[in-house]
Amino acid sequence: MAYLRLRRLIELSVLDRPALAAIFPPRGEGASAAPAARWDSLYDQGAYDGLLKSEQRHHHRLLAGLVAERAPGGRVLEVGCGEGAFYQSLRLLKPGRYLGTDISTRAIAAANDRFAGDVAAGAAEFRVADGGPQFTADERFDAVIFADCIEYLGPVLETVRRYGALLAPGGVIGVAQWLALHPLGLWREMKTAVEVLDEAVVSAPWGGAWQVWTCRPKASGHG
Repeated sequence: MAYLRLRRLIELSVLDRPALAAIFPPRGEGASAAPAARWDSLYDQGAYDGLLKSEQRHHHRLLAGLVAERAPGGRVLEVGCGEGAFYQSLRLLKPGRYLGTDISTRAIAAANDRFAGDVAAGAAEFRVADGGPQFTADERFDAVIFADCIEYLGPVLETVRRYGALLAPGGVIGVAQWLALHPLGLWREMKTAVEVLDEAVVSAPWGGAWQVWTCRPKASGHG
């Protein structure tokens, strides 16, 4: 337990002092893409039910508020929306359009059931789609959201470039991720391609924290 507390202190310190990341070795190889069937299985097992609990959505509330401030009434694309945990917070802030995508048919079916009223009213759309390199869209968005999923979408700079091209002028990217050494490595890499607008850390009631930020691709990163 003492080791875990010390590690968490180091992880928080890494936000301002990235060289400290070398103190601890990485835990495994980090997240990677998985077949759709694997995600369906996890949702069937209830692996992500906790994300719908109030005490596990504080970072979603903050991210939703930041996005609503940066793009009030805007068109929002969420990649890796799961069963709609982030949308549960965003919907209260009345986006002009919301499109949530996820590779899991089980998750999208659950989201469509949970927010059937919003879907019927045209306020929200949940669609099965792989958020990896093959993802395309024939519209532009004022915000693109990655809530707890950006590490699964391939090289982060390519992800920024690909989704940055889907932003309307002045659009923003919003990200939330668990605060750990591997995600922090992605964040440091991502910072080379974006202008950071907002950055915050949200403590979890049981210990640990989430990192939340909004950013805008640099001019050279827009495609």
